[in-house]
Amino acid sequence: MFSILILYLASPSVPTILDIIIPLNESRDRIYLYQTEYFVDQDEYYIPILIHAYMTVPISVSVLVFLDNMFAMYIHHACGMFAILGSHLEVLHMSNNNENLLDKAIRSRRIHSEIVRCANIHCNAIDFANELESSYAVAYLLMFSVNLSMITVTGIVTVMKLNQPSEMVKFLAFTVGEIFHVFFSCFQGQELIQQSGNIFEAAYNSEWYKIPVRDRNLLIPIMVRSMKPCAVTAGKLYPISMGTFSVVLKNAMSFFTVLSSMR
Repeated sequence: MFSILILYLASPSVPTILDIIIPLNESRDRIYLYQTEYFVDQDEYYIPILIHAYMTVPISVSVLVFLDNMFAMYIHHACGMFAILGSHLEVLHMSNNNENLLDKAIRSRRIHSEIVRCANIHCNAIDFANELESSYAVAYLLMFSVNLSMITVTGIVTVMKLNQPSEMVKFLAFTVGEIFHVFFSCFQGQELIQQSGNIFEAAYNSEWYKIPVRDRNLLIPIMVRSMKPCAVTAGKLYPISMGTFSVVLKNAMSFFTVLSSMR
């Protein structure tokens, strides 16, 4: 995201560079990072206005990056809980390693307590994922709606500004940043879906046939629940995943094509 920010911040320097490389009879128009009114002569105070823009734009982007990183941190915490659970399930049968030294009752109690521990970890991981989903559902519904519109609009403006390289670079940076923002969120959501879904395979690969029958049945609720992966949704309408990213990008390109043909 910060690399895209650098591309956007470089847009005001494009006219100066072009004046050196491809000079015209007159200087090219100056470019501002964003249009605003300071109630002063903007040509006279171009440098102070540009410095002020260079100070404010990174702050807003930093807030966005902070929020995305916080979401990623929560997702990774949930994924870590599921990964720990998977590790416990895969070595569950190893509680029987000392079967020659322990009687059957002791081995059964040891496996039973380990399965109960796994069930508690699974419940805690699911509860955390559900809290995460309820906290971000509305926000991501709004975010995806806005990004879908912005990708379409800025993409059209980028094409319209092809004969104005400085403006084109600015809107291209906007478009790439919006696409990357959606990709980052969907990638994190996909990680949660995959990690929570891996629990079924971990339980199945735990050599359950070496576990006593009574304790073996305790794995069934864990396996049944893990068949429905946890996911963060956008307004409880669709999950945040790589599939959703492809749908958003496809719809944005469809709108872009239709609106471009109407120019």
